[in-house]
Amino acid sequence: MLGIIFDFNGTMFFDEEFQNISWRKFLKEKTGHSISNNELQEYVHGRNAEITLSHFFKSTFTREKIVNLEEEKEAIYRKLCLESPNFKLANGLPGFLDELVKKEIPITIATASGLNNVKFFFKYLHLNRWFSYDKVIFNDGTIKGKPEPDLYLKAAQKIGINISNCIVFEDASSGIKAAQRVSVSKIIGVASMQSREKLIELGVTDTIQDYSDMRHLLNIIGVQR
Repeated sequence: MLGIIFDFNGTMFFDEEFQNISWRKFLKEKTGHSISNNELQEYVHGRNAEITLSHFFKSTFTREKIVNLEEEKEAIYRKLCLESPNFKLANGLPGFLDELVKKEIPITIATASGLNNVKFFFKYLHLNRWFSYDKVIFNDGTIKGKPEPDLYLKAAQKIGINISNCIVFEDASSGIKAAQRVSVSKIIGVASMQSREKLIELGVTDTIQDYSDMRHLLNIIGVQR
């Protein structure tokens, strides 16, 4: 049986600008460090907070300190989201999710975001319309972050589907590597912050710009409308 696992940030919600602004503001205030675009790709997008903070602060922290620092940064991020008209799911995604639910295809989310952000997204983007909160896998401090495959393995277990029968939707290099490490059925690259050419170079099965082409989406996951 087919299962589908979505990354969230940059995949379901195109939030690159919100992430970049909030991380740059937070780190500039805390460390005086200005982040390059390469560092954003390598150490921020798709990564959990422990990896990101360790890199930029050049230090390791207790779990309590990581949670506190992460929450400071995410408070900036959430404020930006609420102030923007672009705080919405990717184009065409609600209709695609409706179709998956209609066809009774098991779906869930595996995200590097923490608990407070997951609650925030469920509240303001109404994710409970399609997803069971208790089946969403997020960064709780006990799961290794991408590019380790643990988030995806646990997500597959939650929906009761073998990981080799799961299709992953991803936008970040670290997430693509994580999915490759456990030989998922397909990796669909979402070109929200990287070009389709770059995603193909990274080894995705296929690419989409957004979710507006229902026929193409159903075709690439191997389902008839």
